[in-house]
Amino acid sequence: MLRRAHTNHFAEGKFYAEIAVLPIMTTKEQIAEALEEIATLLELKEENPFKIRAYQNAARSIEAFGASFSDLQNQEALEKIPGIGKAIAAKISELATTGGLKFLEELRAEFPSAILELFSIPGLGSKKIKALYEQLKVSSIADLQAACESGRVAELPGFGETTQTKICNAIANRAKHAGSFQFGEIAAEAEQLRSDLAAHNNALQVSVAGSFRRRKEIVRDLDFIVASKSPDTITEFFCGHPFVEGLIARGPTKTSVRLKSGIQCDLRVVTNAEYPFALNYFTGSKEHNIVMRNRALNRGWTLNEYRLGPAPNLETKGRGDSPQSSVKSNKKATGGRSRSIASVKIPIIR
Repeated sequence: MLRRAHTNHFAEGKFYAEIAVLPIMTTKEQIAEALEEIATLLELKEENPFKIRAYQNAARSIEAFGASFSDLQNQEALEKIPGIGKAIAAKISELATTGGLKFLEELRAEFPSAILELFSIPGLGSKKIKALYEQLKVSSIADLQAACESGRVAELPGFGETTQTKICNAIANRAKHAGSFQFGEIAAEAEQLRSDLAAHNNALQVSVAGSFRRRKEIVRDLDFIVASKSPDTITEFFCGHPFVEGLIARGPTKTSVRLKSGIQCDLRVVTNAEYPFALNYFTGSKEHNIVMRNRALNRGWTLNEYRLGPAPNLETKGRGDSPQSSVKSNKKATGGRSRSIASVKIPIIR
């Protein structure tokens, strides 16, 4: 099961601070992050896997949500979004309306605020982190390093000397790189990994996205977008690549690893149809994506990492509406001319 790690935030120990100080949840991305945090905390509590997955699915649905932010305050409208049930819809509405969520605050109160940063260490999942916390009182990277140096981690059931050594190395590597890399430092590595992925028999299209694609001087992680009909084989190849030092998180379409150079590397496997939209979205920047999404909404379209299509009518969705009715509505609004994706004029952005 994949958790949304937000490793850059965890690595700098800023995850709670960035969420807690916000006076109000002003973007759907912040709401999706809160839902992912709930899922992670529920994992630490060893709650029902179906409940955990429900919050993860809801976070993904919110990320792909194309309507206005005000619709996130409408519980009735939220319940019509695929993957969001009544209980989670109420929590999303509370987040969007008040900027806080009592349920999330109660979960946070059960664990030390720095414990989520442990997920940035390759090989540490919720079960091992829970064991470290309950048996060794480890609740931060500093605590974990001290426990490793004293040999206490190796004594825990399910850990051992090998795991302790790997954790020590991961902590040292993390401190060495501190999450920042010069573009030139990782250019050859990124291109070689892209080339190897592209050579895979099941890879249809492959690109490096993120800040690396934007040629930023400082790169904090690498993002690869792969179009394929066989996500499992691509993911397996990616995880077993010689450059990979350890696994951070793995899911059906997104996998995060730590390369031997120290940089985090994320893989997203999509369909061929989703590929151009995923490449656009995950190349960013965040500000650019917000502008593009708003431009689409102003023209009656929804744009996300998966598609560009007519914006849903949330008031009538689920009461017999179909794609054909949206097309008819578009025809009426444009004097009988049906709009297509090709007709949406988007300027070249360099």
